[in-house]
Amino acid sequence: MVSMTKRQKRKTAEKGLNRKLLYGVVLATLITLAALVTYYLFFQPHTENWAAAIIDQVTIKSDLFNKDFNDTATSIFNVSGFDVKYYPSDDVTVDFYKDLPSKGGKIIILRVHSSVRNESDFVDLFTSELHNKEKEIRYSAEYGNQLSVAEFLITGDRYFAIGPTFVNFSVRGRFDSSCVVVLMGCDSLNKTSMAEALIGRGAKVVIGWTRSVELEETDESTLDLLQCLLAEDPYTIQGAVKKVNETSHYPYRTSLDYYPKKAGSYVVPTRENETSLYLMKVSFQVLLLVTLAKWKRDSVDVF
Repeated sequence: MVSMTKRQKRKTAEKGLNRKLLYGVVLATLITLAALVTYYLFFQPHTENWAAAIIDQVTIKSDLFNKDFNDTATSIFNVSGFDVKYYPSDDVTVDFYKDLPSKGGKIIILRVHSSVRNESDFVDLFTSELHNKEKEIRYSAEYGNQLSVAEFLITGDRYFAIGPTFVNFSVRGRFDSSCVVVLMGCDSLNKTSMAEALIGRGAKVVIGWTRSVELEETDESTLDLLQCLLAEDPYTIQGAVKKVNETSHYPYRTSLDYYPKKAGSYVVPTRENETSLYLMKVSFQVLLLVTLAKWKRDSVDVF
């Protein structure tokens, strides 16, 4: 009888020890999780850049300025919480492109003429700097084949243009890792050289045209693209590009494409969505702390 009582006490003691060990493990796990969440929310630096840029080099010819495009694009951005920066044609110089990553955060719209350089796979982006011999000598010495001279066919004027090697070697800084770059000009994704260079500079995805495109066409389609990407229930990059191509008024001339293909499932973040996510994280932290307090109280009762 005495022996039975000792065995029962031993089993009870072992059970209590196992329960203490279990509570200890759970307690340590919850403390670690709470510490990680607290660090992420309140101590890890967040430098979100909610700027969207519209770079309007096309307006080197004043009658190509499109107030409706600018107003509508700005409105779409504002609704999603973006601060819009507009850069007119006069700003778009070689030096301007050097600091391109700093011009916008999550989205950069380049309403810029582009072309495929003769006898190469280089896609060049026009500046608004008219070509002259003095600059050509200076730029050739400084940049070599990073620049080209491109002709604006409507007027016959010639402008300096930057190529992908300029982005690789002369551009300063890096794009926001979630940045979407929209190239509105002709042949901007006929070859992937410029897109590859922009991705190499940190951009998430580049969207552009596979062949030549009319200005009215690219203005309309870019607005449709922004509506899809920044909708309340946003499309993925792949879904938005597909939607624009399906509803285009010019389906047989050209089409939008994107690079790299692995970014097809990406959804553009908006300030509104990020705020909701932050609140969810805070709620999760509060839940963890409440659970932690309950487990601690229960463990004290058991011990």
